[in-house]
Amino acid sequence: MMFARKKRFGRSGMVSLLVAVLFAGLFLNVPAAEGPATDTLARRGLLKRLQNEDDVRSLCSGLKECMNIDYPGCSVGDKHPWPHLKYDQEFCGVYREVVKRGYSPDPKAPMVPEIFARLGRKYRAVYVYDGTLPLNQDVISYLFDNMPFTAELINAYLDEKYSLEYVHPSRRFFNGSNGRSLSGEFYWALQDSAGVKLGMRNLFFGYGHAQVLRWSLHGTAVAYLDMDPLPDGTIKYKLTAIVFPGNSMLNSIMQMKVFRSVVNSKIEHIVNDIKKAAGMYFGGDKEPMLKSAALKSAENVQYVLDFEEVVNGAHWELGDFERLQKARTEKRERDMQAVPLLVNDNQVIKDKK
Repeated sequence: MMFARKKRFGRSGMVSLLVAVLFAGLFLNVPAAEGPATDTLARRGLLKRLQNEDDVRSLCSGLKECMNIDYPGCSVGDKHPWPHLKYDQEFCGVYREVVKRGYSPDPKAPMVPEIFARLGRKYRAVYVYDGTLPLNQDVISYLFDNMPFTAELINAYLDEKYSLEYVHPSRRFFNGSNGRSLSGEFYWALQDSAGVKLGMRNLFFGYGHAQVLRWSLHGTAVAYLDMDPLPDGTIKYKLTAIVFPGNSMLNSIMQMKVFRSVVNSKIEHIVNDIKKAAGMYFGGDKEPMLKSAALKSAENVQYVLDFEEVVNGAHWELGDFERLQKARTEKRERDMQAVPLLVNDNQVIKDKK
């Protein structure tokens, strides 16, 4: 699923308000011996980033209960566990999985408060989808390393409106849409698993919007995407998305079989689009790619040439795009600084005589 900043799930304003009031009441009922939230500079920074007291408490209590970590800025009250929430193996297993993959709760790392605050929320819905793609590891790596080009390639073959756009020089933050019912902003938190299998073990965090049946939903999710090459040159993948409903009613809805079925169908639609486009391309149909106005741009022409090399057997891994761009830029700069040709006009005239 895809997910959108600073918004709650749609059509739930009153319910969300009631839940917020109940949570606030529970927060105020923390035993007096533990004292109120300490208004330190660090805590004010957390509150500014997370935008509400509930998420500060989810961040602090989850890390304390599951990892025995006292996160900087958390008061004693913030670390008090949510009532009726079992911090058991199932709940805390997600924390251990994220840390095992290499994403530790380091306050200096990007998006740490946002991600761990979600993990500490009371409600979760987990969706798992797996299958195979008719692409090898080098091609998958190229497409992940050039997301805007990937979207344009699918659009060229299927006349769709996919979009992927980087919003930070690191190329780890990006926006995306399938042009229909899914859109969002994402952070590619991990591109491997603690230094293993670059590009094949991924962790994403996202805000976004999804239209599911009669519900217009907004929310956040953490997702793992694990891929492994198969002997026949295809890729086996497993996508695990952990979604965080804003209240008990939405949590119940998102556990329903019919809801899960629709979510799976949306994921399957995207996967099938990739399979269709790949099938046409590898079946020898290059016409859509050559006719696409978007792929004829000066920038995309180079991407097409690079992609063709990878398809024909060249190796590619994440980060090669930036390394190649840097090398090409340095070459252009060297060419511009080359000694110009010096011509003696008088000598040319003399020779013509």
